[in-house]
Amino acid sequence: MKNDLESEENGLWEEGGFIKQMSKEELEKKKKSIDMTHDEDINYNCKKCNRKISLHNRDWHDGMCDECFDETYYPKSKKKEKK
Repeated sequence: MKNDLESEENGLWEEGGFIKQMSKEELEKKKKSIDMTHDEDINYNCKKCNRKISLHNRDWHDGMCDECFDETYYPKSKKKEKK
């Protein structure tokens, strides 16, 4: 049986992940939003569906709402949930 840490680590390598390289400057600009929740500072729009999103989603979810982000980067997970 896998422990939680092993499962989490293997999840990084599953098909459909999102990792973005950024400069030190870009990281410094986005640091303030990493610990924000998905319902704070909702003044942006999803780049796919135009739904209102938070600063956190803009900075850390590739500018998408959670649903579009999951459909884009974790399509297999969405199929598993529907079963």
